[in-house]
Amino acid sequence: MTNVDRTSPARARRQAGFGFSVAGAFAFVMVAAFGTSSALAHSFLVDATPSSKEHVAAPPKTIKLRFGGGVEPPYSKITIETPDGKVLAQGNSAVPDKPRELSANAPELAPGKYIVRYRVLSTDGHIVEGNYEFTVDAK
Repeated sequence: MTNVDRTSPARARRQAGFGFSVAGAFAFVMVAAFGTSSALAHSFLVDATPSSKEHVAAPPKTIKLRFGGGVEPPYSKITIETPDGKVLAQGNSAVPDKPRELSANAPELAPGKYIVRYRVLSTDGHIVEGNYEFTVDAK
């Protein structure tokens, strides 16, 4: 007696489709797990002087920002603002031999709260924006 495959054509198509969907799901998981390394390379802020929510006794002369990836200073900007949005200073100076750092000279800051805003172009081509506050304490 011969073995006859009694699988209907519709069932065979469903089973074949299942194989493709499993392969598609596996490919999706692999891309999600390993294909996001470029997204993780964006130049997110990793350190700042003064830092977020810091209270400083003396006004800073310079705002320094360090990012997780390289930045393009000609296409990047740091601003120091008052809480009501008045721009007090703006800059984008590169730090020599430190491609992940930018700085901006600060004007003489009176006691009070200030906002640092940044918009940088990462060397991977992505724009990263953000802001944080710090406070200059009264003497």
